[in-house]
Parts: sequence; structure tokens; C-alpha cells
Amino acid sequence: MWSSGESPSAGAGDSTVTAESARPTESTEFAEPYDISAFHRLHLQETGNRFGYYLGAAKRGLRYQVLPHYWGNPPSWRLKYRSVVGARALPDFACLGAIKSGTSDLSTYLFQHPSIVPPLSKEIFSDVPRTWLPHYPTVKEMERVRAETGRASTGYFTPWMHRHPLMDNYRDACPDAKIILMLRNPVERAYSHYKWDLFLGGKAQAALPCYRSYADYVDMSLDQFPGMSYPSPSGFPLLQTGIYAKATAGWIDRFGVDRVHVVRAEDFFDDTVATVRSIHEFLELPPVTPVIHKAVNQNPLKAPPQDPDSRARLVEFYQPFNEELYTLLGRDLEWR
Repeated sequence: MWSSGESPSAGAGDSTVTAESARPTESTEFAEPYDISAFHRLHLQETGNRFGYYLGAAKRGLRYQVLPHYWGNPPSWRLKYRSVVGARALPDFACLGAIKSGTSDLSTYLFQHPSIVPPLSKEIFSDVPRTWLPHYPTVKEMERVRAETGRASTGYFTPWMHRHPLMDNYRDACPDAKIILMLRNPVERAYSHYKWDLFLGGKAQAALPCYRSYADYVDMSLDQFPGMSYPSPSGFPLLQTGIYAKATAGWIDRFGVDRVHVVRAEDFFDDTVATVRSIHEFLELPPVTPVIHKAVNQNPLKAPPQDPDSRARLVEFYQPFNEELYTLLGRDLEWR
């Protein structure tokens, strides 16, 4: 048995949730898996005595078995256990974007809402909804939250906005779902993407000719566009990942313009409270003021800077694609 986990159709004003109901958290529960991941990735940047790393890795490995939440890939035994315990709900909304657009941080703020039940993993690396079930709350859990707060909702957060199989499969499984698209200025996103590849790949990645400077990285990407893959440890091509119009149109075509809410990432960065409350309203939840906390999933690595010439070349490259998006949305996102 499986359910879409839909919220009741009554208006948001009928809910028992109040602004004071926000979970008063510093997001430790949701930040911990990112901190553990960062600890392991940072060792790729280091040389010398490894004793401290191995000791810390063993301690974190034990803790990882029982975390309340994961950014991705929880222990297999937990998924096996959850797969045989209770009927589970499927997400009634999806929050999607491109990698390095801020969806991880946004998810921690949405999880503060008392009517939103977090999945076990923020990112589920499958585009087949039936396989998601062990990550999601049971139907009974959803009923309990609905009884306590007047609403119950749960979401899908993997940054796969460009994956057409996901669009089709999610529409077939949850046709009444709502879609939140987090879109970041593709020029600024590209630099974060470059730094993230360096963070994931470590010293070996930084030694590759196309990663020695941001200018080399941009030159290589522009030269090879739109084809030819290159060694990106994140698994996403730099330039194509920042082209949003066709993917946005795909979600609108499948779910309808009224069920797709586009969030400008810069608005979230500048005014987190207003952006999160607007998403609550879109989800037909009573708006709750989130508790501001330190951003999660930050890149601690210092990387070669974003030089002005490379940035200008990317501004020129993305302009026609951005204009296509603005026309689709009927809205200028002011990315210059």
C-alpha cells in the first residue's frame, strides 16, 4: 500500500498551526550529515599523519548508523527495516533545482514547519517513486501530524530538475503534487560548481589542467559545449546545468503552471524568512516564521577566484538561455 500523502483540501487558515509552532532548532539534526561528509572530503585535501583522520572517521562512522536524517545514502539496514514496517506515504511536493543552487539549505528551513515531515534522506538517488517509500514517513505518522497540526506534508528534494524520467514518473505517481523550482543565477552557480568539483575531487582534481584556474575551467567548458564529457566528480556538466528553461517548461507541462512555484535563489539568500513563508503559502500551509541558522552544506575549500573575464564570458553565454526562461515565466529574474 502506498499513498501520495496529500494534505486536506481545507484552506490554510483552518489549520491549528501557529507562527509559534515552528520547531526552535539550530538545524543541528539536519546539519550533522553534511558535517560528517565534509570531514571525509576534507581529508582528500590533506597530507601527512592520517591517525587523527582514521580515529575521527571511525567515530563518525558509528554515529552515521543512527542519524535522524541524512543528506543521502543512509545505511542499507535502515532502509531494509523501514521497507517492512508500515505503509508509507509518497511526497506531495518536490523541491528541485540545479546542484549548488541552495536547495539543501532551503530544505532545512522547510523541515522546521510542524506540518512538514522530513524524509529520512534529503536526496534520494532514484527517479522511480516506488523505490522512495522506505525514506518516507508511514501513513500513520502522517495521520498523527495531521491530527496535531491540521496538515501533513512531505517532500522530495534531490537536485535533479533536468531529469525527464523523474518528471514523468513523479507525475504518474503523484499527479496532484506541487513543484518548487529553486533557480540561481547560472553565472554565480557555475563558480560554486567549480569549487564543489575541487572539494569533491581533492588534490588529484586540482592537478588536472582544466581545473588549475577558473579561467581554464570556463575555457574548457565553453570549448566543449554542448557535447564531450569531462572529469567532473559532481557528475553534472557545468554549462548545461545552468540552463533552466526547457526543464522548467517540462515541469510546468506535466503539473500545470498553477502547481509550479519558481523561487529565485537570490531572494532566498537575501530574505530567507519571506521566501520560506511564501513557499508555505504555495503548499497551502499556514506560514510559519523559520528560525535562522548557519547555512548547511557549505564548501570550506579556498579555490582560485572567479576572474572578471571568465564571469563576463559566462554572462554572454547564458544571456539567450536566460531570456528564454524569462519569456516562459513572464518575469525578469534580473540575472546580469
